[in-house]
Amino acid sequence: MRTLLQFPLGKADKLTMNKETPYASNRRKFPRKAFRKTLSFISKGDSEVVDGVEIGEGGISFRSNRKMVAEQKLIVNFFLPEGDFFSVRTTLKNVQNSSQMFTYGVSFDDVPLALKRQIRAYVARTFMTN
Repeated sequence: MRTLLQFPLGKADKLTMNKETPYASNRRKFPRKAFRKTLSFISKGDSEVVDGVEIGEGGISFRSNRKMVAEQKLIVNFFLPEGDFFSVRTTLKNVQNSSQMFTYGVSFDDVPLALKRQIRAYVARTFMTN
């Protein structure tokens, strides 16, 4: 019969393993890269053309002066540089307000494989050139 040895965790180990740390809450599942391109979104029947901020396999962020609430559903339309046009269903996950402009972070719902591949390639290309 095997006996597992258990060692007490020190303070530093507890902090790095705790999911409530500020670092853990800001980690992302996928890397993001600046996306300073125009995109559009549709929300509750209204559309708006806005400036993108960042993009990654999991989602995209953009700036708008329209007030929206978390968990709101949107359709986001954009072109990837050297890629295709995409129209993707998204869910609003993050809202940041600064001087009457909002920066919204949305997560992609049911991302097509072609989009994942093109975003991954875009992020890899821009990481290598920066």
